[in-house]
Amino acid sequence: MSYSVVGHSLPRVDAREKVSGSALYTGDMVLPHMLVGKVLRSPYAHAKVIRIDTSKAKQLPGVKLVLTYEDTPKILWNSAGFPPSPGAILVEDQYILTNTPLYVGDGIAAVAAVDEETATQALELIEVEYEVLPAVVSMEQALAEGAPRLHDAENNTYGHTPVVIGDVEAGFAEADYVFEDTYQVPKVNQVSMEPCGVSMAAPDMDGRVTIWTSTQMPHLVRRITAHALGLKIGQVRIIKPSVGGAFGSRLGVVNEPISALLAMKVGQPVMLKYSREEAFLATESRHPMTMTLKTGMKKDGTFTARQFTSYIDGGAYATHTPSLAGPVAGWFLAMYKSPNIKVDNYSVYTNATQCGAFRGYGNPQVVFAVESQMDDIAEKLGIDPLELRLKNHPCAGEVWMWSGWAIESCGLEESIASGAKAIGWTEKRNNGRISQGVKKRGVGMGYMMHVSGARPMLHETSAAIIKINEDGSANLNFSNSDVGTGSATSLSQIAAEELGIPFNEVMISKMSDTDVNGFDIGSHASRQIYSGGNAVKKAATMAKEQLLVMAAELLDIPVEGLEVKEGRVWARDDSSKSLSVAEISHAAHFGSHGHQFIGAVSEEPPGNPPVYAAQFAEVEVDTETGIIEVIRVVAAHDVGTAVNPASVEGQIQGAVQQGIGYALTEDYRIDLGTGKPLNSNLSDYKILTSVDMPQIETILVQAASETGPFGAKSVGESGLVATAAAIANAVYDAIGIRFKELPMTPERVLTALQNKDQ
Repeated sequence: MSYSVVGHSLPRVDAREKVSGSALYTGDMVLPHMLVGKVLRSPYAHAKVIRIDTSKAKQLPGVKLVLTYEDTPKILWNSAGFPPSPGAILVEDQYILTNTPLYVGDGIAAVAAVDEETATQALELIEVEYEVLPAVVSMEQALAEGAPRLHDAENNTYGHTPVVIGDVEAGFAEADYVFEDTYQVPKVNQVSMEPCGVSMAAPDMDGRVTIWTSTQMPHLVRRITAHALGLKIGQVRIIKPSVGGAFGSRLGVVNEPISALLAMKVGQPVMLKYSREEAFLATESRHPMTMTLKTGMKKDGTFTARQFTSYIDGGAYATHTPSLAGPVAGWFLAMYKSPNIKVDNYSVYTNATQCGAFRGYGNPQVVFAVESQMDDIAEKLGIDPLELRLKNHPCAGEVWMWSGWAIESCGLEESIASGAKAIGWTEKRNNGRISQGVKKRGVGMGYMMHVSGARPMLHETSAAIIKINEDGSANLNFSNSDVGTGSATSLSQIAAEELGIPFNEVMISKMSDTDVNGFDIGSHASRQIYSGGNAVKKAATMAKEQLLVMAAELLDIPVEGLEVKEGRVWARDDSSKSLSVAEISHAAHFGSHGHQFIGAVSEEPPGNPPVYAAQFAEVEVDTETGIIEVIRVVAAHDVGTAVNPASVEGQIQGAVQQGIGYALTEDYRIDLGTGKPLNSNLSDYKILTSVDMPQIETILVQAASETGPFGAKSVGESGLVATAAAIANAVYDAIGIRFKELPMTPERVLTALQNKDQ
């Protein structure tokens, strides 16, 4: 279906302010009498504070406040941004500051001073005596017999997520082949352009506190912060200005309780801004996981049983981990049809930096393992990997086991066909291992399914208000607008399309404010365009209905005989009869009625349609240096309806960049003896830059959903999910070596080649 605004690559509504540098971020703000906050961090992975002396720091001129554990509310809380829901398992195990640090970087004390230099000097003057305790930095150490127990968790395991469908043992007995493999994936950091951990708090005279923060979920951060501080929710106000990227790193509380407590104690505004190294040390990264897959197959390529056992390293605090285990199970369940399935996911404490959300939320880990094994299965069975996937994936009308709901639409077949043609699958496959020379080329693919929100595991409330002004323009008040993804533009397009007015006549609020905006869960789970778009579309419909009632009165034509397009209300059967939206709205504002057309919606979305993607990669492996170069990526994605195709393509391309890094270079390393991070900076932590990027071709398959706004589904996370699997499969095609651990570094490639030749 053709639309006037939806489906067009219109410029981003924040483009000018972003490229000109005039966009206002939290770290740019200055309030009168604002102080600078700093946090003193533990140098030990596990210790007790025996003595802490802050007297010298307090005497330093310019220091206004020093806080320790003794000065904080003794309220346990969890930083993860979850609403109370069936799928939210919130283990509350942390304080604002601690006297028992559990990882290198844990917050021991905080200061507020007149400037950054003074605050830094104050930290150096705080004297701390520690009793160093035995640490368990890796999962192997944590799960070992007799290991020190963290949070008094038996075996350092604090969550078990089991799923049983059918009888897997009977399924394995029926199988012609049984495959069993173990895969490992590392801790990786989101590395958003704006370092994670920027908040500014200011106390009010009435006991409230206002916090400006770079967050993905203002309302849930308000709730968690209020709990941690022992306040009522209404006593905390969250304002979210521009955000310099997120990727899950801001999916909950970061440092808002610390900045708020400093501000409330000192009675002045406090800016707490983490450096890049602090963002590595004290914020959440992607979970390392060890996954064992056992799969029973018939010779014809159908499953008899699938089993998945994982150990998820959550770091020193629970945060998202036991809740993430649920989606991890769901990703595995949902990909392929099998009569017998068993899942066991275990959450593990370690004395390492905490883990949380990162684009894909457990799906990249699962898909790397599943899709690597699927290629090995296809080779053993003598079946084309594409055919094996097409034979077993769930499709439209079938129950999607992630949600338990029927699949609304499925574009996977088209995605695989178009992606395979674009990459040259038939011509290039299986050529690498027979080619001459030291550089071997191969092609591989991986498929994935992802969500358009988190229902039914989590509540997914969105809110939108649309007001039509007296000149016919409209204000869109959306509760949690853009975090750098371009969603503000797409939501404005949805509003303009439904209202029937030009795109540039819709002005969206670019700053979220919990005192002003309706309740919204936040920007997570690729939900903004599906859930938020539905709320926006419905609010626009409500405002438009009021507009049409007024137009019917002015034109003396029944409402059902009218339509809105191009900024005018027209008689369906007589094009000579029309009025502009501006004329009608002006009459409503200042005529005998005296009212404004307003649509307000607060609701959960109607469903959760899955999206599909087929990622194809072509690689070149240098067998002398071990370097893997990704030559080309073809990303074929079923996105429902692409509201803004350019924005959709940009989301996919950015996600592919992170997926390549996950496959080849990124590994947030921790010293297994001391627990100290080894590469908590951009000199030693290798992310890809523009010069490292391959050619990327995006193919948008538009299998419109039944419940999405104008058929839209999600796109935010899916480009990352299958990329590492596609690259690993391409490497196997090139050199015949299966890598079951990421990243595939030159050292690992050379070692594997040497072992292969022996």
